[in-house]
Amino acid sequence: MLPPNPSKEHLRKQAKRLARDKSLKLAVAQRQLAAEHGAASWADLKRQVEAAVPLSPLSAAARSGDVASVRRLLADGASPEGESSDNGPPLWHACTSRAPAETRLAIVDALLDAGANPRNDAAGETALHAAAARGPLALVERLIVGNALEWQPDRKGRVALGSAKRGKAADKAEIVALLDRARIADPSFRAAVKALQKGDSGRLGRLLDAEPRLLRERILGPEAYRKASRFQYFRDPRLFWFIANNPTLMKRMPANMVEVAQTMIARGVDKADLDYALELVMTSSPAREQGLQGPLIACLIEAGATASPQAIDTTLAHWELEPVRTLLAGGLPLTAGIAAALGDLDRLPALLAEASREEIQRALGLAAINRENVAARMALDAGADPNGFLPVHTHSLPLHQAAIDENLELMELLVSRGARTDIADPLWGATPLDWAIHNGKTRARAYLERLTKP
Repeated sequence: MLPPNPSKEHLRKQAKRLARDKSLKLAVAQRQLAAEHGAASWADLKRQVEAAVPLSPLSAAARSGDVASVRRLLADGASPEGESSDNGPPLWHACTSRAPAETRLAIVDALLDAGANPRNDAAGETALHAAAARGPLALVERLIVGNALEWQPDRKGRVALGSAKRGKAADKAEIVALLDRARIADPSFRAAVKALQKGDSGRLGRLLDAEPRLLRERILGPEAYRKASRFQYFRDPRLFWFIANNPTLMKRMPANMVEVAQTMIARGVDKADLDYALELVMTSSPAREQGLQGPLIACLIEAGATASPQAIDTTLAHWELEPVRTLLAGGLPLTAGIAAALGDLDRLPALLAEASREEIQRALGLAAINRENVAARMALDAGADPNGFLPVHTHSLPLHQAAIDENLELMELLVSRGARTDIADPLWGATPLDWAIHNGKTRARAYLERLTKP
C-alpha cells in the first residue's frame, strides 16, 4: 500500500536512508522498500506512484493514449508543457505510456507541433530517455527531429544512449545505432579514424592513397540529425576534423598528432576544412591539456588556415584565451570584443568608441562570459543592450550567464541598467532564475527571487 501523498523523490531518499542505516546495497534496499509497499519490484513501485499522482487533463490524456483528447485540449489552449504539479510533462507521459506505438507517436506529434519542449526534464529524465528505453525507433527519430538533445543527461547524469542500451525495445539495436554519435558505418572511414586516433600516420597515408575520397567526403550520420533545425557541431564530420579531439572521442591524443595532420595536409585538405579544424583545435581542452593545441594551431596556420570571427568568438566563449593571444601576436587585429574578453581595459575604451553597435553588443557578451565585469560596464556605457542575446551560447542573455556563474556584481550591474529577469532562453525555456535553481546557485537564486517577489 502506498503512503499518503506518494512521491518518487521521497521514496528515493527513503531507499538511500535504508541502505545507509542497514548497510545494504541500494538495489537491495529498493527491493525491500518495494516489498513493504506491496509492489513486485522497485520499478513497479515507481509506476504505482506515478499512477497515484493526479495529473493535469493533458498529461492524463497523453499517458492514457487518448489522442482525440490531447488534440482537443491543445486546441482549447492547454499548455503543451502541462501543469507544474504534473510528475513530468505530457511529452514524457506519452513516451512512457502503455498505449500502442502508433498512438504514442501521434500524441508526440501533436505535442511537438503545439510547441512542447522535448528538453523538459521535470520527470528526472527527458522524453528521449523514455523513448530510447521503450522504442519504437520512429518515436526516437521524431523527438530528435523535434530538437531533443541526445547528449542531455538525466538526473543521474546518463544520456539517452545508456537508456537505449538498458532498455528492452523490440528495435533496440537500431535505436542504439541512432543514438551512438561516435558510430561510423563506413568501414573505410572507420579504419582511417582508428589510424588517426592511434597516431599511425603510415597506415593513415596508405588508406588515403588507396581511397582519396576519405579526405573529401563526409562521414554521414543518421538522417534524423540532418532534419533537426538546431545547429549540431561536428555533425557529418570530415576525417580531418578528428585531429582536434573536439568533441572528446579519445582519452589520450597521440603525441604525434601534428605529424598525423601533416600526413593529410600533404594529400590536399580543403581550405574550409583547415579553417574549421582550426576552430575545433582552438576550443579543444584535451589538445590544450596535452600540450598539442599550440603546435596544431601553428601547423594549421602554416597550411593556410584562417580563424573566422565566429571561431574567435567561440574560442573566447570557451575560455580558451591563449589561442587568441597567439593569433594577436601573429597579426590578428584587436577588436572591442576581443579586448573585452581578455580584460584589456587600457585599449577597450578607444575600441568601443570606434565600434559598431553589433561589436559593442559582442563586447558585452564576451565580457559577461569571461567574468570581466569592468569591461561589461564599459560596453554598457557605450550603449550595449543588457537584454541582447550573447554572440555565442546564443540562446542566453548576459543575465543568464551571470546567474550560472553566480557573478552577483555583474547581475546587479545588468539589472541596474535595465536587464529583465523574465526573459526565457529559447533552448530550455528557462529564465535566469530557473538557471540559478537548476544549477544550485543559491546566492544568485536568492538575489533573483528578491527581484521577482511581488
